[in-house]
Amino acid sequence: MKLEWALAFRYLRSRHRESSLSLATALAVVGVMLGVAALLVAMSLMNGYRHNVVQVMAGAMPHLYLISYNVDGSGGFGDEALVREQIQQRLNPRAITPFLIMDSMLTNPAAMGTPVRGVMIRGVATAQEAERPDFLQLLQEGAGEVHTLSQEQRLASARRVAGLLAAPPVGRVFPVLISPTLAAKLLVHPGDQLVPLRFPKKGENFNPRPMDARLEVVGYFETGILSFDEMAVMMDLNAVQAMFHLESKAHSLGVFLDDPMAAMGAAEAVSEIKVGKGEDFTVSSWLETNRGMFQLIQTQKVALGLVLMVIVVVAFFGMVSALVMLVVEKTREIAGLKALGMKDSTVRKMFFWQGVLIGVGGLTLGIGLGLGVLWVLDTFPLVSIPAGVYPGSDRIPVLVDWRDIVVVAVATLGVSMTATWYPANKAMALKPVDGLRSE
Repeated sequence: MKLEWALAFRYLRSRHRESSLSLATALAVVGVMLGVAALLVAMSLMNGYRHNVVQVMAGAMPHLYLISYNVDGSGGFGDEALVREQIQQRLNPRAITPFLIMDSMLTNPAAMGTPVRGVMIRGVATAQEAERPDFLQLLQEGAGEVHTLSQEQRLASARRVAGLLAAPPVGRVFPVLISPTLAAKLLVHPGDQLVPLRFPKKGENFNPRPMDARLEVVGYFETGILSFDEMAVMMDLNAVQAMFHLESKAHSLGVFLDDPMAAMGAAEAVSEIKVGKGEDFTVSSWLETNRGMFQLIQTQKVALGLVLMVIVVVAFFGMVSALVMLVVEKTREIAGLKALGMKDSTVRKMFFWQGVLIGVGGLTLGIGLGLGVLWVLDTFPLVSIPAGVYPGSDRIPVLVDWRDIVVVAVATLGVSMTATWYPANKAMALKPVDGLRSE
């Protein structure tokens, strides 16, 4: 074992009469441990939240939107099969489904005094969507059943709801799904009917009028994203076209990818496909549509990490204090070693390895403590989360990213090495004669 290694180990294990030095070293290790654990827990919780948001939103909406518009002002793909074939060749996606989005307002005629709610009616090809498990995860027969049924029971319930949604209308009564949140605001339950109101056209006075249709609530859908659930309702595509007296051809196509996070590159590839004469389309990705939210999540993660780095900074000063105390306590021994010919570079290496030992010890304990806390949060329902706070879950989401552990480890070791600079320089400045005279 090299001399600097031996001295680093020796000085960190002080004798009983130097208990203050041992306490300072222990507190430095504990400070590093707490800082590492706090950073790891915070980053993993933010990762879990982001993962839940991605999973829920990637199941609730297409990853690519192709919206058609024609020279004559009409909409719809003239040759939908050709467009689908080109998308399939370029991307080989999981699914390509037509959809339609219309703005409307809803009111409950059976409940006096309920407010009129502006909504986004989303028409989906129910039969095609029902083949995607992540779509079925959104559907419920009863509000809150997602927390009481087994996975098999939830799937069976969702298939029943999908069947009701795809059922043909009875006269001008169309089936619709709404979120439990919106249902509570409109005071409706499955079996109740809502009246849709038509938005005024451009240039008209704002005087919404009832449409010649009724919407019967046949079940619920819930993403867990409160802002989305409060304003969206879901209908079968054919029902939306019939209710708004639209042509039956597809106005928009939604593309679902195997990797939702690759939507930006996929959008560029799809933008080059050919359509019929006089037709054109726009393509956008769900990442573009929700860019602000993802940027906010990433900013929150970085900000939280910076705040918790304060704990590591406190540990930094604890390490400096411990190593300065070491210089003071070991002045005579360091002076004696220098008198025997120890080089200043050896003194610097000795303190460098002491910082590394403290950092590695705190880092190892901190990672163990952090992973232990995360395991407890992920395994036991210690904290109940209100609906809408964490999408897709009523428990704190946890996702450990090993890249975060590497970043925390590198930062911790960097801080630990930096903390040795001042004590090492102080020890190097000791003159053998002054150190021996002080004793």
